Amino acid sequence: MARGGRSVSRPAKAPAHPAPASPAPAAPMPAAQPAQPGLMAQMASTAAGVAVGSAVGHVVGSAITGVFSGGSSEPAKAAAPAQ
Repeated sequence: MARGGRSVSRPAKAPAHPAPASPAPAAPMPAAQPAQPGLMAQMASTAAGVAVGSAVGHVVGSAITGVFSGGSSEPAKAAAPAQ
């Protein structure tokens, strides 16, 4: 049972002006390829990576060796003189 009065359905009106067609998207321009570094730049980059890796490896290796050999980074304390 409907509350209030009766409801009337009205047919939807068609829009007076049809929607304008959207323009076709422009074709994307091809991206320029970045210049690749030369042979000397690649060699310098590789050498820098090797140097950093070597330095880190030596620090880690000496730290591990120090842990297993019982060494410490503190200087040894002098023994108390005997009386």
